[in-house]
Amino acid sequence: MSRLSSLSLSLSLVTVASLLATGCSKNWKDDGDGPVTAGKDTDTGDAPVDTGDLPLTDADGDGHVTDAEGGDDCDDSDDTVYPGAPELCDGKDNDCDGRSDADDDMDSDGVPDCDDFCPVYASPGASGDGRFSSPVGTLQEAIDIAGASSCFEARAFYGTYPENINFYGWPVNLESLSGAATTIIDGGGVDSVVAFVTGETEAARIAEFTITHGGGEEGAGVTVHDSSPTIEGNIITANATTVATYLGGGIRSYNGSPVIIDNEISANDAGYGMDENGSDGGGIDVRGGAPYIAGNVIVDNTAGDGGGLWLAYSDAIVTQNWISGNVASDNDADAGGQGGGVNIQIGGAVETWLVANIISDNTASMFGGGVVTYEANSSYAHAQIENNTIVYNEVTDTDLGAGICQYHRTTPTFVNNIIAFNHGTGAYSEDGIDASFTYNLVYGNVVDYDGLTGASNISVDPRFFNATDDGRWDNDDFTLKPASPARDAGDPAILDADGTASDLGAFGGVNGGW
Repeated sequence: MSRLSSLSLSLSLVTVASLLATGCSKNWKDDGDGPVTAGKDTDTGDAPVDTGDLPLTDADGDGHVTDAEGGDDCDDSDDTVYPGAPELCDGKDNDCDGRSDADDDMDSDGVPDCDDFCPVYASPGASGDGRFSSPVGTLQEAIDIAGASSCFEARAFYGTYPENINFYGWPVNLESLSGAATTIIDGGGVDSVVAFVTGETEAARIAEFTITHGGGEEGAGVTVHDSSPTIEGNIITANATTVATYLGGGIRSYNGSPVIIDNEISANDAGYGMDENGSDGGGIDVRGGAPYIAGNVIVDNTAGDGGGLWLAYSDAIVTQNWISGNVASDNDADAGGQGGGVNIQIGGAVETWLVANIISDNTASMFGGGVVTYEANSSYAHAQIENNTIVYNEVTDTDLGAGICQYHRTTPTFVNNIIAFNHGTGAYSEDGIDASFTYNLVYGNVVDYDGLTGASNISVDPRFFNATDDGRWDNDDFTLKPASPARDAGDPAILDADGTASDLGAFGGVNGGW
């Protein structure tokens, strides 16, 4: 992940005085036997200057003092020259690295940055041609130029970009230079902020942006149709579908196989409290395809069904995510509020795989506070729900599985999970015969079992390292203490990453090493 430091720090006179009073400045020297006049010690005439008597000077006001005063500014008469300054292709050594800007080659392609049109650079409101020293003003321009020129690399300086962008099939890798917190794409509430809808491959990538204030019918933050882009390291927040079917507040993937990794997906909405049909996936909505969803923090999202994630007809792999504080509720009196954390509606052609996730503090109004498998289809495979930690979840209007709920003829496999301390029934099954339920730990729920039975399950305190039921997800540590009975207690056919017998919960099994 790239970082660009374009801001400089300055010391106030108060700070300097404080440092000098304590004798902590190594840039100045005083023999202690007299005052300083005109930069020389009156008693000995020794140099350098005595900081106890003269203030630091910053002639050009760029926050850096000259090296003659113990500073690092290589030209104190020019405020475009200081360590860390952007090179402006003006013939000067702007960043004081001892090299002319004509020699800089950030991408090591043999072409100096001042002459290089690849990557294509953007800065909010700029009007250049896309070079590092002359960026274009919008991300869409950068994508279009990078794609049309076969450069396929675009970079964004920090700031807010008020736009809705579309990759139009280009395999462009778009990255921010200073990180997601300071590089923002604001969709204005009218449409998806980012669109991959023209068959993009994994090479099409958006990374290190805040993606916010999206709207429209589906995928308010990011929409993916029949495409497989990479969505990595972003903050996808405060997006809300606003019309029609309300699908995917943060991300919606339809018949695609995107790689969705290491994002924060928070405070998005997909039809919370609206009609039951089509108000799905507050954080992520998936229908079809085979997305890879890993390493994300999916928190505080809302929807009619699937507060955190809604998955249907999908061979998705959902692993090593923290899924917490999400809520599912709609206005259907009979089937409302399915899957506060995760709703697996129908399996994929091969398998929907939910493995090694922490699913905590989620709420549904009717089915499955943590996880629900709902509505089977004989033409599709079942869901594999393996090595998850499912704790502190609840259902508000019924007692149909505060932890997990198997419902409506589904045939999931639950294995190696910890289902504990949920506010209602931990493990619920509508018919008690369709689900495979083995080697799980079920403990400390209001009611541990209702309808689910199987072999080799245990009911004992999992002994988490440090976890409290205080409604907060960000202060819990669900790793197992050394003496936990959940260690080495898993299905013998499933090993931990180190080849030993599998632990139960999110940190055990083949994907547990996160």
